[in-house]
Amino acid sequence: MVGDKSQKSEVKGQKNSLFVISYSLLSFYLLMIGGWLIDTAYANDNQKIVLSLDQCIKKAVEVSPEIGESRYEEEVYKSKKLQADSAAYPQIEVLAIAGPSPEAKREYISPSINTSVATTINGIFGSADVTLIQPIYTFGKISSFKQAASSGIRVAKAGVDKRTSDIILRTKELYYSILMAKDMRNLILEVKDDLVESIKKAEKQIEIGSPWADEINLFKLRTFLGEVDRNLNETEKGIALAKDALLTSMGFSRGTDFDIADTSLTPEKKIPEDVSVYMRNSIEFRSEFVQLKEGLKARNALIDAEKSNYYPQLFVGLKASVAGATNRDKVDNPYIYDPLNHAYGAVFIGIKWSIDFGITEGRVKEARAEYHKLIEKKRFADEAIPFQVRRAYLDMKESEKNIVETEKAYKNARKWLIAAIANFDMGIGDAKEVADAAMAYIQMKANNIRSIYNHRMSFANLLYATGMDIQEIK
Repeated sequence: MVGDKSQKSEVKGQKNSLFVISYSLLSFYLLMIGGWLIDTAYANDNQKIVLSLDQCIKKAVEVSPEIGESRYEEEVYKSKKLQADSAAYPQIEVLAIAGPSPEAKREYISPSINTSVATTINGIFGSADVTLIQPIYTFGKISSFKQAASSGIRVAKAGVDKRTSDIILRTKELYYSILMAKDMRNLILEVKDDLVESIKKAEKQIEIGSPWADEINLFKLRTFLGEVDRNLNETEKGIALAKDALLTSMGFSRGTDFDIADTSLTPEKKIPEDVSVYMRNSIEFRSEFVQLKEGLKARNALIDAEKSNYYPQLFVGLKASVAGATNRDKVDNPYIYDPLNHAYGAVFIGIKWSIDFGITEGRVKEARAEYHKLIEKKRFADEAIPFQVRRAYLDMKESEKNIVETEKAYKNARKWLIAAIANFDMGIGDAKEVADAAMAYIQMKANNIRSIYNHRMSFANLLYATGMDIQEIK
């Protein structure tokens, strides 16, 4: 009898140890779910706003200050292009002045020059000088700046696309995070309903004095229920944070009653093409490739612009000047120039050549260095972007398989949980079996939800890596 009693005590101790381990694993896993949901959320009008994914993307793109900044960058290069185009036109400078005039009469120099004439200021003068310079040949300076500015505009436009692509990916991540959090909440509520039902039955068994009623099992179930409630609160917090982040990105005020149109995560419906198609598309559509291609053109043009400083600049010009004073006689003699009373004009051809003893050479070398820096960036992009495309493609293929396998697993875990609850209700099972089954079901179902999320996000990353996400909204 003593041996049997000792053996029963040992078995009971083993069961309690297993219960503690099961409870700890369940708590840890639920905690991971709650924490992961919060991490995926990027840390508001009384009328409820319900928006689809496409509507969220459109709104976020419209109000994004990052895109607005990039558009002004495009305006900067358009201004540079305007300056380069205008350099080919004549440059006109006009100078007009007026002031007091000293008296000057013709008899002061005729028939002989009088050298003792007193200065008498008793009048006013006015003059106007006009200078026109028209470049003839600049050894490629103007055309090089035009090319650099034109490529700069295309670089800036690609920059707008890059920012837009970033906003699209970020919006998709927030939208899918909300859906995933909702599915996790539904999963926790489902398990909670099962626990509540089992608790009610256990309480009724104790109340009617059923022979298989066990108050310890009731305590265990209530403990599980408390942990589930705590993680449910964590999940609700994750949903709120993700919604708040999405609202902020769309420019809505805090407190806006907002929800997304979809109610649950589903796998991506679009059938992916072969990876080689995405590789080709990335070269054609990816914003970084466009920026690098046009950037190299601009850098090369700037090298030519700096090299043009080795050579003279040829130009034609026109110089005209007219001046008159109220108290000065006009003297018609080409050898005598009166700055306050004259009129003349001249057409000329000129050359301007700056010799700076190495400054131009230094600028050419600097421009070449900037060009080669961009070449190295292109080499990196040529390797990194195809890898990014392939990785996103393989992630999507992996998640497709994981969805199938985890669906099988959670369906079997659900059957296990139902059987465990039924055995517990009939008095031939205990709370540990229910806890183990609940933990397995939560784990497998959560893995399935996460696989669907990964499937949607890997496709979003694939569109981002190829630049095709921009094509979809144009």
